[in-house]
Amino acid sequence: MKNKKEKIKCPFCGYEMPIERDKNAVCSGLYVRCKARNCKKIFEIRINSEIK
Repeated sequence: MKNKKEKIKCPFCGYEMPIERDKNAVCSGLYVRCKARNCKKIFEIRINSEIK
């Protein structure tokens, strides 16, 4: 059975980025720039990782 993928949203404006993740993905320390026309802010993608 395939894992359903979901898109990453910008935490500032809510724009759905052209980035997808699996339900069981683990990530931290990945920085991307928002592609929305009026936002363009840089944010970190943290998925299922413990904050220390």
